[in-house]
Amino acid sequence: MKKYYLLLVFLFLVGCASTNKELDKTLDKKVLTPEKVQIYDIKVEDILPEVNNGKKLLKGFPFVSNRAIIDFNGKFSYQFYDKIDYRYRYSSLDNVDFWKLRTNPFLYDFIYVLPIWVDDFKKVSNDLFTDIGFSYNLSTKEQEILKWWIAQGGILWIEDGIYSTRYDAFKKNGEIDEALIREKIYKKAKNLKFLNRHIYIYPFLAKRVDLVNYKPLNVVFKTYSDIKYFSDIKSLKLLNYNYFSLYFLPKGVVLLKDSQNRPLVTFIQIGKGGIVNLIDFEFEDKMYDGELLRWKLLGYFLSRKYIDDIPKVKIKNETQKKIDLTKEKLIMHLNFRYKSYELTPKAKEALKPMIKYLKQHPQMKIKIVGHTDSIGSYTYNDILSLKRANAVKEELVKNGIEPNRLVVEGKGEREPIATNMIASGRAKNRRVEFILIK
Repeated sequence: MKKYYLLLVFLFLVGCASTNKELDKTLDKKVLTPEKVQIYDIKVEDILPEVNNGKKLLKGFPFVSNRAIIDFNGKFSYQFYDKIDYRYRYSSLDNVDFWKLRTNPFLYDFIYVLPIWVDDFKKVSNDLFTDIGFSYNLSTKEQEILKWWIAQGGILWIEDGIYSTRYDAFKKNGEIDEALIREKIYKKAKNLKFLNRHIYIYPFLAKRVDLVNYKPLNVVFKTYSDIKYFSDIKSLKLLNYNYFSLYFLPKGVVLLKDSQNRPLVTFIQIGKGGIVNLIDFEFEDKMYDGELLRWKLLGYFLSRKYIDDIPKVKIKNETQKKIDLTKEKLIMHLNFRYKSYELTPKAKEALKPMIKYLKQHPQMKIKIVGHTDSIGSYTYNDILSLKRANAVKEELVKNGIEPNRLVVEGKGEREPIATNMIASGRAKNRRVEFILIK
């Protein structure tokens, strides 16, 4: 048995030596390369973060067109698009998830509105903002969420107007009934304002060829801007395939105008965001600047350049003039903490002239009326305005004015004295009024 064991050990050692010799031969021949090589095809975009470069963005650009976009490759070189690194999210107004939006204002950067066919345009009031909302089947609550979203920094992009085709109004003999189309559109556009702002109206009628045919409208605008950022937009074209179109342009800060000084692009700032309004200029024609205008607008709003470009109007200190409530009510723009009814030290200081005046007229009774801007719901603003009026009353009582001489009221946003569409207007609306009770 012992001899058998030793024999196995000997054979094992011989085998190892033989294997080592074979391995040495293999190493000498350098044949360590496998017979098959597995090659992995990994793209750079699969391992790096997604970049929204210009060429990729062109697939969905611009997000404002009633026409199908086919093979739109842009007018600029690859170098131009390679420099564009925009990241933004957008939605058409009719596809917005408002219930997610109310808890996450950063769900979208842009919400856009396209021109509306005349029979789909619902005129339920003289306010164009409300009519657009109802035309897109938004509830009153959803419209309030939309306003709130804008104030948080969102941009509502409106290429707004109503249009008709030649099929909308025919006579029995097949001829276009131009008078009926005009009446239909002008009736819906009559007496409209946009959130209490004046509206510029631009009507465009196609040229008739015969009883039933017409040529697409082709209008060229030479353009100018007082804002340096838009100074390289020189000409725009409106290519309109509808028979009759009427565009709305609410009054606001003019970003672009034509040679006759007519606004072509306006902006209304609301809180941190705002509403941009423009005619739906042609963007595919490489002879004009329609595409460049949209790139410029995207960059302008994504970088918040409007915050610096739009002038701020300072509110004059109303308490500096002599107080005399027997002649007129007194308006004070008192400072409160954000979304609070707590008076700031500066506001308490501003109330000192009123306290002095009331002490000089001990028989006088006054009403303290609180007002807010339009940011927030109506109910919220009503409550906030009343609480702020009460805070003023408490400060007067604390300084020796009898409480039975003071009546408070909150009117929320219902009585604006300026537009709520720009910061300076909202500042004027956030006020407290002192009115003599006779």
